[in-house]
Amino acid sequence: MPELKNKSIADTFNARIRSPWAWVVLAVAVGLTILFYFSQKPQIIMYSRYIKTLSDYQLQESYAMRGMERVRIGFGIDTVFVQAQTMNLREIAVSFSHEMDEIRGIGVKAPPHSAVERFEREVLAKVSSMRRYAVSRAHWLEHLQQIDNQTSQLPANVQIPLRDILDSARAGYMVGIAGHGDSLYNVLPDSTRNAVATLLQENEELTLAWSRFNNEMAVMYSEDLIQFFQQQNVDEMALKSKIPMAFYFLTLVLMLSTFFFIFRSKQ
Repeated sequence: MPELKNKSIADTFNARIRSPWAWVVLAVAVGLTILFYFSQKPQIIMYSRYIKTLSDYQLQESYAMRGMERVRIGFGIDTVFVQAQTMNLREIAVSFSHEMDEIRGIGVKAPPHSAVERFEREVLAKVSSMRRYAVSRAHWLEHLQQIDNQTSQLPANVQIPLRDILDSARAGYMVGIAGHGDSLYNVLPDSTRNAVATLLQENEELTLAWSRFNNEMAVMYSEDLIQFFQQQNVDEMALKSKIPMAFYFLTLVLMLSTFFFIFRSKQ
């Protein structure tokens, strides 16, 4: 008797499964599950975090360049601050690159590898140039101070134009002593003349070194990445705005399918 009962239940279950309404209910349930999965994917939050990281980089770079301006003119030099700022820039770029490799590995849409690599490479080159410049400029300013002390013993007609040249060099301009005539060059003592010539030559080299990192290339590359993430956010929001409509539609289909499935089963 129990065997006949179990067989009757199995036959009834098989008959229900063969009904097309049962497969409709199953398909709709699977569709709702997929919709729920996509609605819970945190891409928007993730992309917004990367936008904030790149925006923080742009802000930190502006702070670092202000510090480099002080290093350039010798006003309130704080090499520790400069080193900390450049290290911060480097950490942001390297960490961002590693995170892009990680999300790309798990299938999340990420910027092109070439764009991320270009940004990281530009930041690392910029940081390296800034560090070398800060050290060299500090040494240059020490030499400038020594020559400045020597000029205080010169006559006023020599001291004033020479100080103008040194002040222009301190400001980061390429200057030379030749433009002031041979009279100024010839009246300088040999030791002072040679020291000034060496100082001005070093200033030209430092001016060229300054131009290598005083640009907006890294910021431009970061802006390209920000635009990529902003576009992804727009796409994700457009997709998620359609999910409630699809969810309501499938829920209605599920209710109707369940109703017809039960109705047909009773018949």
